[in-house]
This record gives sequence, C-alpha cells and structure tokens, in this order.
Amino acid sequence: MTHSVNKRKQRGRVKEILNKRIKAIERLSKKNGKESQNVHLPNVALGDLRQRFSPRHKELHSAVRRMTPKFKRYPSDPSKPLEVYGSDGGLLVVRVHLDNVEMMKELAQAVKDLPRGKNREFKGIKRSDYLTVHLGCWAAYSKECMVSKELRELGVPGLEFLEKHQHIWGEMSRVLGQYVPGVFKKLQLYELNEPCKRFCGAWTMCAVNNGGDDATETKAHRDVKEYKKGYSCIISCGDYSGGALVLFELGIVVEMKAGDIILFPDSLITHCNEKAEGNRISIVSFTQKNVYDYWARKYNMEVKKKGKKNSI
Repeated sequence: MTHSVNKRKQRGRVKEILNKRIKAIERLSKKNGKESQNVHLPNVALGDLRQRFSPRHKELHSAVRRMTPKFKRYPSDPSKPLEVYGSDGGLLVVRVHLDNVEMMKELAQAVKDLPRGKNREFKGIKRSDYLTVHLGCWAAYSKECMVSKELRELGVPGLEFLEKHQHIWGEMSRVLGQYVPGVFKKLQLYELNEPCKRFCGAWTMCAVNNGGDDATETKAHRDVKEYKKGYSCIISCGDYSGGALVLFELGIVVEMKAGDIILFPDSLITHCNEKAEGNRISIVSFTQKNVYDYWARKYNMEVKKKGKKNSI
C-alpha cells in the first residue's frame, strides 16, 4: 500500500535529508551572502493573490497595459540580489545572478543544438514568437505521471541536455531552498512513478524557450496550469539586451541579463517579456498542478479544496 508504515518511514527519511539540505543552503548563503535590495509592496499581498487565483486566464484590461511605462524598473545588478515582498511578508520575486559566463555560453549553445522547438499556443492564442520545447514529466490527462512527448521524441539528446546542465538546475533549486524552503521540501518529498523523475533539480519539467534574433514582446499571461502555492524559476542566456520581465499585478519591471535567475509564482502574477535585441534564450523550471494532484491521489497528500481546511 502506498500509505504503509515503510512508505511513511521512507518519506520521513527524505524529509530529514531535505531539512539537512536546507540548513546547508542557509549556511552557504550566510557565508557567501550579499547585501540584498529589499522591496516591500504596500498594495500587493501574496495571500490575496492566492485567494483571487483562477485557473482561467483573463485578458488584461487595456488601461493596465497603458500603465506599464510608469512601472518601477529594477535594473539587473549582479552584485546584489533583488527580493520583492508583499504587504503580508509573502515572497513575490527573487532575482539572483549566476556569475559564470562560460557556463551561460555553453547553455545557450546547447539550446541552439537541440532540434527546433514549436511556437506554442494556449487555447488558440499565440503568446510569443519563441520556439519552445518541454522537457521533463507531468500528469496531464493521466492518472500516472508521464514523460513529455517532446522528451520522448528527442530521446538521448534531450536526456543528455537535462543531465549535462544539472549544475544549473541545482543552482536554481538552491535559490528555491534559500527563499521558500517549504515549497522546496514539498516538491521533493513524494515519489514519481517510473520512468519519471525530477529532471530539473527540485522541479519535474523545464520549458526551453529560444527567442532567436530580436525576439518580440511576449503576450501577457499567467501560467494557470501550475499550482498557486508553487514557484517557478527562470534563467536567461544568450547575447542579448532588453527582454525584461514585466509583472503587472506588482506594477514593476525586473530587468534580466544572461545568468540572471528569477524565482516567482507565475500562476498568480500576469507577466510578459519586453522585446529583446540579439539572441535571447530562457529556460523555465516548473512542476505543474497535475503532478500535485498525482501526489494527492497516490500518497494522500493534503491539497486545499474549497470548503476544507487541509492544505499543503
């Protein structure tokens, strides 16, 4: 049985390991810690964004789009992490810099070497000109987790891409563990059925987005298929300028350079990228809500539902 004493003991051991990892991350961050730029937004609360979450995407009002030139901009600063909090103290955005130029060049070249991705649509709406490949696993329309079709089709090259850049997924996971340890643990506590695994550090999936040359502005959207209490992580690479991340509910623009890592709850915050000049590539690590649903079915993981008090 999935809820046997042995299974519970096994999860207990995993929890101990994850707690030790979090403590190690805390020690490392204190040792190598840099002074952060802390921003507190008085008119936005993480809890309120979660309360108002809808699994249906809604178009932004034109008046909101007209306000974007007035949004507060935060230039990329490799020497200082950016932390943005809501009025309730909830973490909304973190930006840190991975200072390894050669690593970013290798990542960009590896993305270019992958077979050509597809220009994706959501409910018939084209979000951008970026070509996207989804590598990892999810449980969409399935009782069990399954490897994404694109990873199955790519086969060895796709698996080699994921394996070769484990150090990058590890850095992204470290940011998650440092700033949101509860989500860090939840994402890694429960097992996945074979042949699935966490291909991207703490996360099960990544979207590899190749903007090509002079990528146009992306369409404002929320990633509504992801869990409202989760966080996704973006890293960008390539030789480009521009491409800043616009966060509409927060009223801010977070600029990105190659090597910048941004962590934020992309299911709650409507976002887009500004136009980029040059070749811009981004990789988003995430775990979809349907994987949480799989854990709820398989291991009785408590997921908050309307009218019930249980929550993860």
